[in-house]
Amino acid sequence: MIAAAAPRLTFLPRLESVRGLAAVSIVWYHVVPQFIETYVTGMAPVVLFFVLSGFVLARSLQNDPAPLRFFRHRVFRLLPAAAAAVLLLTVLHATIGFYVGYLTSFDPLNVVLNALMIRSDINGVMWSMTVECFATPLIFWSALTCTRGQVTPLWILVAILFGLSFVGPYIHLLGGFTNLSPLYAFTVGVLLHHRGASFAAKLGPRAAAILTLAAFALFLFCALRKQNSILIMLECTSASILIMMLAFSDRIRPFRILDAPIVRFYGRISYSFYLLHPIGIAVAFRILDTNSLPVGAAIAATGLTAIAVTTAIAWPSWRFIEKPFVALGKRFDGRRADAVRPLAAQPEQALS
Repeated sequence: MIAAAAPRLTFLPRLESVRGLAAVSIVWYHVVPQFIETYVTGMAPVVLFFVLSGFVLARSLQNDPAPLRFFRHRVFRLLPAAAAAVLLLTVLHATIGFYVGYLTSFDPLNVVLNALMIRSDINGVMWSMTVECFATPLIFWSALTCTRGQVTPLWILVAILFGLSFVGPYIHLLGGFTNLSPLYAFTVGVLLHHRGASFAAKLGPRAAAILTLAAFALFLFCALRKQNSILIMLECTSASILIMMLAFSDRIRPFRILDAPIVRFYGRISYSFYLLHPIGIAVAFRILDTNSLPVGAAIAATGLTAIAVTTAIAWPSWRFIEKPFVALGKRFDGRRADAVRPLAAQPEQALS
């Protein structure tokens, strides 16, 4: 008797919406310090991205655990849009001297290394993509270990990586702007997928609401502070609770905002938006004269303009780069299925 196949896990649109809100929030993190002296950075949304990646990729691996397809899909998902952003900045620099952050080398080798997400000095925010690429084998191993029911080794790994987050050479191991402090967040996301449902099921409506509110308050508190290893751990914890409640509980009414079409839209374009928002911010500062405005109005005008500019270039990137390449990656699966199908249709011949 053949065991029934496990049901495929479905897409969770609210998680995509959260990613969109986090991507938009980073614009404000990068605009505000230009007007107000602050130690606040955009680390908190990045930590949320990492937990979310671990969670979503664990779901994907539960549907299809084949390692070759997993890594191929990662390449087709991450690389084309990132490479396009680097090439766009390279062209802008060559034609009009445009750059973001600080001026770095645009020699061919450095452009290639940035396009491959090995380095991130041309587009500084891509440091998180360098870390995510570095973490891809870790995510795969964590998901495989969880699938085998071996959760304790992963908690030990999380504890070790958290301990290492206090060690400077480890934090900056990959060089440049990269920061390995929240590396364990990917494994936490995997654990959340495999163990979060059972925990959420034990909560009553009131307890779920209180826990969600407390997690949001903690995340916001940490996000508005100068970052250190303890705060990053608390951000990881609170982000994990929020993602758990989003994924496994539909009783939290404020989450309905994530179903709004505009929020869903930014969720869809969030990856390209994140990659391209430094360009939007740089353009906003070039086209606006905020010297005569009060600080609050200057921040609002610059942030909204940056979001508008980024949206205008992120949507084409999503529509004409991200979507086609994701589809191309999946076509390899279809070709393999087509190659196998004739044999499946003739079982006696296949077994002979």
